[in-house]
Amino acid sequence: MLNNFFNNSSFGLNKTLFLIFLLIIASANLYCQTPTNLEVFYSLTDSLVDNIVKEIPDNESKILLTQNLGQSYSLFSNSIITRFKKHGKEILNNPPDDLNIPLVDIVIEGAGVEYGEMFRDGWFGSHYVQRYSTIFGNYLLTFSERVKRDFELTHLDTVKVEDIQYLENESFPFTKGKIPSEPFISGFAEPLIAITTVAVVIALFFTIRSSD
Repeated sequence: MLNNFFNNSSFGLNKTLFLIFLLIIASANLYCQTPTNLEVFYSLTDSLVDNIVKEIPDNESKILLTQNLGQSYSLFSNSIITRFKKHGKEILNNPPDDLNIPLVDIVIEGAGVEYGEMFRDGWFGSHYVQRYSTIFGNYLLTFSERVKRDFELTHLDTVKVEDIQYLENESFPFTKGKIPSEPFISGFAEPLIAITTVAVVIALFFTIRSSD
């Protein structure tokens, strides 16, 4: 009776659907390993705050924070505040009575993504490009030896070309970059190899038949 159950077509269908579900989950997990362009920029602003905090004396638990991010980069404001708080800094929005509290003024002048030349992982593998994510500007820190300091933070990694449409964000133009075209040699050679392979197989087939 147990054998009849496992041989039941309904069970087989359910098993197939279950396997498909597992494959979808596995694919989603693989995709999630690649951060979106916006997530990369959030990580760069985290690095910016980390660098600023290193210049603030450890005994200073409060800072007066002002941000000039413009309309394009205002979405980073909450992330920047959260990062300072993770370092144990209390954020003041109004000038304090104590003038010795550090003033931090952050200005983001620009951000953008560029993609390098397209390449393949093997002859018939997926297309990849290098992703260059950059954010730059300056910040004013009253406790710094150099009152004003310019910054330019860059993240470099490699992403699949087919994933770029999911990594970019239509609402934020700075997360989008120009995708380079496929190299001519790669685009020309692969179909030629495929045609040659088919021709060789056909030739071998007729050669074997003729020898018989």
